[in-house]
Amino acid sequence: MRININTIITLENETRYVVLNGTEYQGKKYFLVMEVDEKKEVIPENVAIMEEIFDGFETFVERINDSNLIIALTNVLKTQL
Repeated sequence: MRININTIITLENETRYVVLNGTEYQGKKYFLVMEVDEKKEVIPENVAIMEEIFDGFETFVERINDSNLIIALTNVLKTQL
């Protein structure tokens, strides 16, 4: 399954995020996401950048924690808004 803008993804811990924007950077796909509650209302305090990872036929995301990569991706994502 491919991840698309405006879709909601659910992590293994049941945390849900809406995908706001996406970009490809250095050959990898990244998404700007914001957490949503059970009513699908956004929680603006919880914004993250996630990397799309493929494992066979499954798609996963992993939160980016590298501050240098976050800065680079934020700059790229800002130019797309």
